[in-house]
Amino acid sequence: MTSNPSFGSVDTDLVNSSHRSALIEMKRLMKAIVLVAGLLAPVSQVRADEGHLLLENSRIAVEIDRESGALRSTHDKQQDEVYPQAGIGFEVMTTKGILRSERASAASAKTGQVKLQFSGNGLDIALHYRLGAGDHFIEKWLDIRASDGKSYFLKSVVLEDMTSESFSQIHFHDDNTIWHCPINLFLRGENGGCFAGIEYPYWELTQNGKEGFSLGYTPNYQAAAAEVNVSEKYFIGVYRMEGIHRVSQGPYPGRGRYPLISSFGGLKQHFKGGVPNPIKDVPLETLDWGEVWAMKAFMRHVLPNDLTLPEEGYWVWQNGWWAGLWDVKPSILDYLRKAGIHDVMTAHTWYGRGVHPLSPPYIDRMRSTPMGFPKDAGIAGMPGPGAITKGLDHADQAKAKVYLDNFKEQEYTRDFVLPKAMETFHQYGKKIDVHVNSFSIASVYFEDHPEWAAIDENGNVCQYLFGRKASCFACDEYAEHMFNITDHVFRKYKPRWWGWDGRWLSFWEVGHYRPGTKGAGPDPCYAKNHGHLPGDNRYKEWRNILTFLKKVKERYPKVCLESYYGLHRGGPWALRHLDSAYHYYETHGADMNRLQSWHQQNDRFRPVYRNSLDLFGKDPKSFRFNVIAGLSIASYCMIGQAYPQFAVKENRDFFKKWRAWATKNLDYLTVKRDLFDSPGHLPLDGSAHIINDRGFLFLFRGGFDAGRNQKMALRASIPVNRWLQLEENPKALYQIKEIYPRDGIGLGIYKYGEEFLYDMPEDSAVILSLEPAPGGIQPARPAVNDQQGRMPVVAAFSSEIPTKAN
Repeated sequence: MTSNPSFGSVDTDLVNSSHRSALIEMKRLMKAIVLVAGLLAPVSQVRADEGHLLLENSRIAVEIDRESGALRSTHDKQQDEVYPQAGIGFEVMTTKGILRSERASAASAKTGQVKLQFSGNGLDIALHYRLGAGDHFIEKWLDIRASDGKSYFLKSVVLEDMTSESFSQIHFHDDNTIWHCPINLFLRGENGGCFAGIEYPYWELTQNGKEGFSLGYTPNYQAAAAEVNVSEKYFIGVYRMEGIHRVSQGPYPGRGRYPLISSFGGLKQHFKGGVPNPIKDVPLETLDWGEVWAMKAFMRHVLPNDLTLPEEGYWVWQNGWWAGLWDVKPSILDYLRKAGIHDVMTAHTWYGRGVHPLSPPYIDRMRSTPMGFPKDAGIAGMPGPGAITKGLDHADQAKAKVYLDNFKEQEYTRDFVLPKAMETFHQYGKKIDVHVNSFSIASVYFEDHPEWAAIDENGNVCQYLFGRKASCFACDEYAEHMFNITDHVFRKYKPRWWGWDGRWLSFWEVGHYRPGTKGAGPDPCYAKNHGHLPGDNRYKEWRNILTFLKKVKERYPKVCLESYYGLHRGGPWALRHLDSAYHYYETHGADMNRLQSWHQQNDRFRPVYRNSLDLFGKDPKSFRFNVIAGLSIASYCMIGQAYPQFAVKENRDFFKKWRAWATKNLDYLTVKRDLFDSPGHLPLDGSAHIINDRGFLFLFRGGFDAGRNQKMALRASIPVNRWLQLEENPKALYQIKEIYPRDGIGLGIYKYGEEFLYDMPEDSAVILSLEPAPGGIQPARPAVNDQQGRMPVVAAFSSEIPTKAN
């Protein structure tokens, strides 16, 4: 850390005056800008004569001050709405001083990008802007380096400090959970507005009512000599108001759905003293659906559909923990192969060396340098489902002492060695093409490196569940060692799936188990030897975790990587190098899967292809419902407690049929818009999966698992328009058919903009297809039975806007 800090100063009166002048000048300049033909493409050029750079495509144009790098305006070209603002390029504080962008030494532009150079107070900073050809947003970030190439301490980064008279409200949106991960700001105008934020879960935000905000973050990070620190990314984009509303109070009780949620146990882990109803820490929030859809489109850029899975098509794997597959007999693998399932996760952690959520001695007691693993004293006993001392009842276990720490003192093996029963299981899986995979706890305490431990404010080692000690991922040596172990296991046993569960970020997500009076909330590390300030390891920990995941994914691109608990406080920003992350809490059925998926989509804006799905079903009827419902939730499938249902041939055949359908139509399953309020509020829910002019609609009777709404007459009312993600084409005609449960039933020909009415059958799940009507055909809306006006009609995209939480 640099000593004797010397801070620069900024004349705030001059800055504020400059902001006001820029705002007035901006309104004049926007009327005067002449668009040259070559600038109509998504490329900008330096316009030094007018003092600005114009970066634009067909959807958005942003004007950037040539001197300061500040945004002067954002223009929604599709609605022809201009939002002038007076802001900054950046403000960076180090122990050498403050550098605020005021006069660029150089500026350059190329396709979709602008770069400006600034120097001062010992820093050289490059300010970048990026606009994709079809994007409705821009991104801004910095490259920060010391001018003399020496190390420096980065205290804070402000990426925007703006004022504007363009907005009627500036609304802060987080992920609608008790963890409160910031997502974005909605800058609301009359017909639309802007969305803005930082792609990072720890904001420093100051709001000034509807007139502006300051947004940055505080790394408190020691940069190494010659290091180029790449900042987090700021974004701002435009959206269109639709006049229809999404209402949410998070995936919790409240708004009349407590009975639905309370019947499932996972949520109670989050709270001390029982689950509140409602969760008052999460205020009720109303967003325009146009705001939601704009952010969902942006999040598809942050989390692109570019990760690869072990197999093409609709990939499926079996979760051994949920299925209780403790007794690792080869017959399990034969059973899965018969169902067409080629991957299974062990119920044990670390391929049989541990039991979740306990700490695995085989890893805790390993030797770090050179890497070595404790040598077993005899046969390594595999723990069974009852307790770690209750082993498995088959030949390889007959004489084994079933303890996780049955090792020879100070003797090590160079390689990670599976227990004999697991080795047999794993080898048989390779033989019949059913791959045995495993998972691990995210934070490990190594006995030979106590200096890596996370330390609390009282000087004690931080603990997670049941007294398990935790290490600090901000410690570079620890992070590197965790990667080396993971790499070692992956190279030797070649898993096709791997997951992590438990503490990763320094944050208690499951407050029920936290010792003392505190519940869910931060649990920072106060160690002085990890390269972070005592009590502030957030930034460095975040960088190390994302670097770890990036390295794993780059080295093993076809291994599916998932996180369960551990990264919730990171929100969607944590998913960049993960194929998926688990629900908010454990779920036990199709209704809760859809409820949690709805909130992932419409609170966190998580793309559907990063959603989590676990398949349940206690009998053939519920199994079929779970299979169909699951198709609408995610683009690959985890089998949960539905494992026993594959013993029935009819179930296997049903699953294989719809898995093949999902593979054929996978592109449509990677796009999703929810049609109705969150499951649990209405007797009907569902989603649209449309690309351009065709796709599918899913409809479900809500409350299947709770036995609600299953017999009542129900009618869905769905507008055939852009809200489904159809192209806006008033002349278009569409043909709608039912493909499940009645395959090929025609439901009419509809004009773009018409209302589609559909009466739910007795079956609880429905799939409809929508595609352009054949040429020469006329609109035809079949007659519906009005049942004397007594049939409840559930209208899509219609939510009552409550005045208060309930």
